[in-house]
Amino acid sequence: MKPLFFPVLAVLILASCKKETAPAPASMVMKEYYPLQIGKFVTYRLDSTVFINLNTLKVVRSYVVKDLVDYTFKDNTGNDVYRIRRTMRSNQDTSLWLDNATFLVTQTAKTTEFTENNLRFIKLVNPMSLTRSWNGNSYINIKEDLLSFYEGWEYYYETVAEPFTIGGRTFSQTATVNQVNTVDGDTTNFNIRHEITRSKEVYAKGIGLVYRDFYHALWQPVLRAYEPNSYGVRMTLLNNN
Repeated sequence: MKPLFFPVLAVLILASCKKETAPAPASMVMKEYYPLQIGKFVTYRLDSTVFINLNTLKVVRSYVVKDLVDYTFKDNTGNDVYRIRRTMRSNQDTSLWLDNATFLVTQTAKTTEFTENNLRFIKLVNPMSLTRSWNGNSYINIKEDLLSFYEGWEYYYETVAEPFTIGGRTFSQTATVNQVNTVDGDTTNFNIRHEITRSKEVYAKGIGLVYRDFYHALWQPVLRAYEPNSYGVRMTLLNNN
């Protein structure tokens, strides 16, 4: 009697024809690092660098802010837009929260865009990889004097799906976006013009922004003062839901 090999062959054919599970689209990966839904909030320690005494003296003031997604709608191209309401309290009075600002986040299949003070930034792009770079300030009118320092920024992914520790807390999967890091002139010599511009943000999977470090300072020796658009913002995640 001949051996019966047909069932085995049938199994092999069925196995080879089994449909493979398709990978998640790249847009879903980006949105995992900036998840948005009504009721989601993140609380940060905010260290604000400002220049006082006619822009001659640098000081740092610290607050606690809460960013809450409180509304969503479609824009005229059908993209999802989320409104974020920011409230703020001082480090001394822990009970009094005051409205501070509102922001808009627009998510498309390719980008996550953040609008603040009528300035629109492209924060994240697809695909998320170490080979990606983009002009995150392409919507900004850099011809305006106080906005000219935004020219030439090249955003890129410094890390993707790497751990990051801040504030005593470690996030297992994060993406770091390096936006700019430039120094023009000798920053220790106040007899010459000098300028510092740096900006970096870290996003954690399932949470969103967990760390931001932005600083811009332009010293004008003729005025013996910093330009009015000199300031800094450092945000460190405290908690989230």
